[in-house]
Amino acid sequence: MYKKYLKRSLSLFVFIMFIIACINFIVDPGEIYFKRILADRNSAEFSNKLFNSKHGVLQTGWNERLIKTILAKEAGKFDCIVVGSSHMMQISSVRNTGNINAQCNNLLNLGVSGGSIEDISVFSYIILNNIQLPRQVFIGIDPWTLKFGMDMQYAAYKNYYDEMNLLLEKKAGGENVSYLSKIIQNLFNGEYFYHSLKSLVKITDKKKSTHSIFSKEFMFPDENYSYTIGMKNHRVVLIDGSYVYDKDLLYLQKNNKIKVGLGGGDYRLSGEIYDKLALIYLQKLIDLYKYNGVKVNLVLTPYHPNVFKRGETKAVKYFKVVETIIRKLSINNNLKIYGSYFADNVGCKEGDFLDFQHPLNDCLNKIDFSK
Repeated sequence: MYKKYLKRSLSLFVFIMFIIACINFIVDPGEIYFKRILADRNSAEFSNKLFNSKHGVLQTGWNERLIKTILAKEAGKFDCIVVGSSHMMQISSVRNTGNINAQCNNLLNLGVSGGSIEDISVFSYIILNNIQLPRQVFIGIDPWTLKFGMDMQYAAYKNYYDEMNLLLEKKAGGENVSYLSKIIQNLFNGEYFYHSLKSLVKITDKKKSTHSIFSKEFMFPDENYSYTIGMKNHRVVLIDGSYVYDKDLLYLQKNNKIKVGLGGGDYRLSGEIYDKLALIYLQKLIDLYKYNGVKVNLVLTPYHPNVFKRGETKAVKYFKVVETIIRKLSINNNLKIYGSYFADNVGCKEGDFLDFQHPLNDCLNKIDFSK
């Protein structure tokens, strides 16, 4: 009698766990199972459209981070990868920025607006999960990179961030991490099931689908498009993932109609200049790349010359401290470092910028990436 009861109880338990696993797999609130399969299938479509286009595709309101996480899954096909904030978006193999093609046969730019250390972590995780790895990575370090929580847009892809943190913890402990075993265990996770049930209630809200952007029609630049002129009303994502600003902005810049006041430049610069834990975290990311045989390069992009014309402002103090730390980090790890926050160090002029913090190709070309 007891054995019969035990057998029935066990069968019921297995059945319930099977139902939980099925619901978790299909509803997939964290988008790591069924939805990820759909997204990966559509990702290939987007990547093929971009990589096989003549001039790239128009940025027509798509989620920037979604686009770049899609492209990051193709990182193994490229010699060099660029990660960081919008300050890095102009670095391009198409335009051979700073003669970068001298050391990169091809390049993929994964820079995103407001890129934070969490974004660097997210993209690093995706990059390092490619079957084939790139040879080099260029990591853009902004004055706010050495602090956590400076931009929360990464949270939409927090599952990658969490996986990277787990990987770094296990690496420190000398253990091997099995992503497959973890996501299988997660199928039976009670908390994940709770979120699945909550998602079922909102199942009619189709706006939250990660692959909804693929219902949009792909739009391409004109046949006679030139990245030196730009496309009216649209930024263009070039075939290497780098961005070209729209025609009107480039016109204003070329005709010296963009004015930058003296001083300023303190965007996102508040509180402590840096967090020691964030610096340690960056070191761990560098170590992980090196462990996997990927060469790491650090990049500091210049700020507008006018930012430095008010003397020792808060922004200038930030720049000096962070640049000193990063240069020391590069020496300790035998890494190449390119550029500087200080425009004069690079040779950038007032007309080489879109605004106080975004250098255009004219400025970035003065950073010698060929070495």
